[in-house]
Amino acid sequence: MRDVLLEKIELLRQRMVNIGLEFGLDHPEVLEYSIQIDQLHNELNQIDHHNLSKAGSRKNPYRFYLLENKAFFA
Repeated sequence: MRDVLLEKIELLRQRMVNIGLEFGLDHPEVLEYSIQIDQLHNELNQIDHHNLSKAGSRKNPYRFYLLENKAFFA
């Protein structure tokens, strides 16, 4: 589930950037993608929080980084 959320976030991010570059950052679709990404981040945080409290140990939060215009999650 977590990996699916990360993939959805990345796809929406790419779409948001493309729309932003084409139509400007104030375009309504850019805002809509941003809202969707925020909602998915919230879901991801809930999953991570639930897993942490279940396991009773500290888990490293996910990391997102860019290399040569490609996004990676760790």
